[in-house]
Amino acid sequence: MKILVLNPNTSETVTARIAAVIRKIARPETQAAVIRIAHGPEALESCYDESAASPFILEAVKEANRNGFDAIVIAAFCDPVLEAAREISAIPVYALEETAFSVALLLGNKFGILTERKHKVAVKQQHVRKHGLESRLASVRPLEMGVTEIAADPVKVRRTGIELCRRMVVEDGAEVIIMGCASMAGFSEDLESAVGVPIIDPVAVTFKLAEALTEIGVRHSKIGLYAAPAPQKLD
Repeated sequence: MKILVLNPNTSETVTARIAAVIRKIARPETQAAVIRIAHGPEALESCYDESAASPFILEAVKEANRNGFDAIVIAAFCDPVLEAAREISAIPVYALEETAFSVALLLGNKFGILTERKHKVAVKQQHVRKHGLESRLASVRPLEMGVTEIAADPVKVRRTGIELCRRMVVEDGAEVIIMGCASMAGFSEDLESAVGVPIIDPVAVTFKLAEALTEIGVRHSKIGLYAAPAPQKLD
């Protein structure tokens, strides 16, 4: 099978972190292509950034359909333009946040989210409400690091991340922790060994889910929520 892993920003450092995780976990027979969008923001740290990246994400989705891929993973923990991508795609499109939330529900009563900066706490809380999971959220705690800084400074991420994850477990009641940024890819083993609860790496979990569901032929429904858009005249 062929799976496209799309980093929806232009950061080479973040793309390299994602690619390292995918190389480690992909089956030998799986062809995994890890790319970044052609143009757009270096990091998605706001709704404005997501909007700026959207046309390039959707173009990459169209290109993957034309090039015979079997599934697409949008590798950002804000699930940018996910619904639109699914509307225009004949192949399954997966994204990190939705998948990580779903898997966390299987592993414990309440989950915590490790995010980038303080303002993202409110953003993640809003996303949890969108999915109707308020009763399963323990807390969101920020590293106070930007996306590219996280990818470039693993020592600080491990040190601060371990402290924050322990606080989410001891003070907030989290039984599972989600690393809430694609640039945190590859840190889950270190954090889990130090904290002692499941730590979800959304990049790894989403890729393996895409791989497994592709293998057994599961696809998105196209008759309702993700129905193909009607042709429109664009002026």
